[in-house]
Amino acid sequence: MDIRSPDPLKQVPFWYKWEMLFWLWGAFFLNQADRALYGVVLPQLKHELHLEPDQEGLIGSVFFWTLACVVPLAGYASDLLSRRKIIGGSLLFWSVATTCTGLARNWVHLMCFRSLATGGGEAFYAPAANALISDFHHKTRSLALSIHQTSLYFGVIASGFLGGLVADQWGWRATFWVFGGIGILWAGLTW
Repeated sequence: MDIRSPDPLKQVPFWYKWEMLFWLWGAFFLNQADRALYGVVLPQLKHELHLEPDQEGLIGSVFFWTLACVVPLAGYASDLLSRRKIIGGSLLFWSVATTCTGLARNWVHLMCFRSLATGGGEAFYAPAANALISDFHHKTRSLALSIHQTSLYFGVIASGFLGGLVADQWGWRATFWVFGGIGILWAGLTW
């Protein structure tokens, strides 16, 4: 069943739109935590992969260039296709890419996983999620979107703290495996 936009003549239960927001909040939390992981583990990455300053910068730049180029395509797709499927697919795709980032053996692998896979996957989340929230939250749209936005900040905070803790205990690779694994689990639960 496609849940792109609700039929205004059919009322969904009151709790449904808030439960949906809960699942989306968790997905965006993971999205933003994942995005911040690179900076958290950069000192370990630099040491193990012998990254030069220009390589460090290029990895981050290509990631954001990928996001910037793919987001309009993601918005267009979110207007045409099932938003629920786009969100679930995006979450699964970037979580698998995050897990694979822990397998990187050099800066090119790192750039490919972080930019093309993770950046491209993350780009599809926000347009579909914001549209889906707007579809179901008519009188509570601003409140729902602002609650959803808080997951951005909590995700970055958690990434800094938990990502650093995992990296200190088990290394930078484990950080990507843990966050990617949680994302894969969340994708399965939300599907």
